[in-house]
Amino acid sequence: MSNLPTLPECGEPATLRIELYTTDSLDACAYTCAAHTPHALGALGRAGLDAYPIGLGPGVSRPCGHVFVYPTGNLAAPDDLAHPRWCDRDRCRLRGRHCSRARRLDTNRSESSVEVGLVRALHPAARTMVSLSGAASAVVLSTGQARVLRYRLAHLLDLAAVSRQG
Repeated sequence: MSNLPTLPECGEPATLRIELYTTDSLDACAYTCAAHTPHALGALGRAGLDAYPIGLGPGVSRPCGHVFVYPTGNLAAPDDLAHPRWCDRDRCRLRGRHCSRARRLDTNRSESSVEVGLVRALHPAARTMVSLSGAASAVVLSTGQARVLRYRLAHLLDLAAVSRQG
């Protein structure tokens, strides 16, 4: 965790959450008690972090000194750099692969739902693939196949447009 200073931690219940930003990106949250808030804010400011104190949400209980670093932020541990930029970072080890957020192909009609996204096995030599999934099944294509599919679909759409005109 680069640039994150050591914050006081007394273990008492936190009364404040401090959102930590670097370059307009929420990177972490630090939790402090009232007595340690001024010291924590000073340390965070000296470390070059933009710190914004806000109240705790209902039902949230953290000890003073607890820090949560978002895995997608600039302060993430180097282990998180193994994720591709597009990965949703949600249970990758459990799924056995990196997955992007699924993008729904919505035509505002009653057609069956189709989603498209990127997937890649966790193995370092694995290649990124394109996943098309519908209500009944899924198809996974290499990025090369997806590129060819894009051109084939464009050609078919052009033919369909010409046949409507003639």
